[in-house]
This record gives sequence, structure tokens and C-alpha cells, in this order.
Amino acid sequence: MKIPSKPLLYIPGWLVSFEKDAAGEILLTQDTGEVIREYRTRYGMSQEELGDLMNLRRESISRIENGSVTPTLDFVKKFINTAALIEAIRVERAQHKEIDVYFLENLAKELGFSREMALSLMKIAVESYDKKLIKIQKSLKEKKL
Repeated sequence: MKIPSKPLLYIPGWLVSFEKDAAGEILLTQDTGEVIREYRTRYGMSQEELGDLMNLRRESISRIENGSVTPTLDFVKKFINTAALIEAIRVERAQHKEIDVYFLENLAKELGFSREMALSLMKIAVESYDKKLIKIQKSLKEKKL
């Protein structure tokens, strides 16, 4: 039985698949905290930054990542939405020199984030993407020498 939901106006199909994959990866593993840590570090976030986004203290994030606390379903849902928005921002950054802020603000709203939270996530996502890009470019230059 499928639960009726409101139509998604801004969330593209690939992002829905990303969310489903992330949910499966987090919920169907023995080491949920390790998977959460991997996503956090992939996006260049500190435990404190993730805690701020999730309205938790850094220590709570540490306990979840170390496996001493099992995250609630609400935490996992919000975490997946956070990861999805960051992923969408990074893809937007990769595809365009100018980010479509209007699209991303509406996407964030549809995922349940405030405008302020969306802007914070945009900053984190763009910085982590740009750092990764610089690292790749540097590596390619070193290989040419």
C-alpha cells in the first residue's frame, strides 16, 4: 500500500534515488554511525557543523558515529535530506558556473529546510566541492610534470 504524498515539484528523480540509496545504506547496516561519518566527511563537515544542522551537540554526533547511541528515525530522515541537498548543490556547482539559487532554495524548502539552513548548506557544499576540485586539479598537474 502506497501512502499518498504531495507531488514533488523540485526534487529530481536522481535525487529521490540518492535518498533511497542513502537510507538503505544507513538503515541496513550494522554500523550506522560509520556510514553517517563517511557521508559527513565526504561533504567536508565537522561534527560540530553537522550538529548545528541537526540541532544536536557535537558530542551527540560523536556518540552516534562511534555507535554508542543509535540514531532515531527522525535523525536519519533529516540526515538523508541534508545529504541529498548537499549532493544537489554539489551537482549544481559541477554543472554550472553560476548556481541556480532559486532552484536550490525551493528544493531546500521542499526537503523541509529553512532559508537560513539552505544557505548554510550551500556554503558547506560549495566549499567542499571546490576543495575537492582543487585537489584533483593539483593531482593532475603533478602527473603531467
